[in-house]
Amino acid sequence: MNLQLSGRTALVTGGSNGIGAATARFLAAEGVAVGVHGRHAERTEGVVGEIRASGGAAHALSAELLDEAEVDRLADEALAVLGSVDILVCNAGGRAPLASLGWEESSLANWRATFEMNVHYSVRLIQRLAPAMRARGHGRIVLVSSAAGLQPMGNQPDYGAAKAALMSLAVSTSKWLRGTGVTINAVSPGATLTDQLRGYLMKIAPEKGWGNDWAEIERRAANEMMKIPAGCFGRPEQVASLIGWLASPWASFVTGADIHMDGGVIGTLT
Repeated sequence: MNLQLSGRTALVTGGSNGIGAATARFLAAEGVAVGVHGRHAERTEGVVGEIRASGGAAHALSAELLDEAEVDRLADEALAVLGSVDILVCNAGGRAPLASLGWEESSLANWRATFEMNVHYSVRLIQRLAPAMRARGHGRIVLVSSAAGLQPMGNQPDYGAAKAALMSLAVSTSKWLRGTGVTINAVSPGATLTDQLRGYLMKIAPEKGWGNDWAEIERRAANEMMKIPAGCFGRPEQVASLIGWLASPWASFVTGADIHMDGGVIGTLT
């Protein structure tokens, strides 16, 4: 695939595994020099090593995204090693330690941490990196949200609200960036087959009576437990390809959008 990205630069947060690692690899294969951010140095270096072994350009970056000073340092280091940041992918996120709790158990501190893990650092990186994109007349920002932001679950209200906030951020920021050549969009994956999800499904398969054949486990889990119309789980590489397309010139007319990639689970019209 040639997305006309050769020579561009990118910062991908949460790039040490899952969707972030797949995105870093995909962009690098398209000729993008990638700053790969991750909290786990060994895994981040592993992704960078894979990219370099394949002939790509990549640099390992680390920062604690709950700390504003660390986020600023990440922006500075990305600019130092890349020269500029043409593409910003805010993929890092997740749930605070107690985010699986519901309304009665979850504290305000819990909500605050979840928003910091998903929204606050994204805002700060946009503040730090988007002005230079505007000045150059070109840039791409992609926020990785979640299907949970469109169809929230009752036992994770803080996570769903944080992911919905990213969608709102994409819309509001697109208006600020109007006419500058810089676009911003959100991507909302559904159930995506990360190592963590695969491990969980393999663990519960015996008690569910799904056997030990992976193809059968995936089919049964996708259809019986998750009720995914596509009949399977998404792959990180599929999400990465969507992010890559949004970062390309082909998507210059797409901004302020949220694109969900969930196998048909969320059947809404917008």
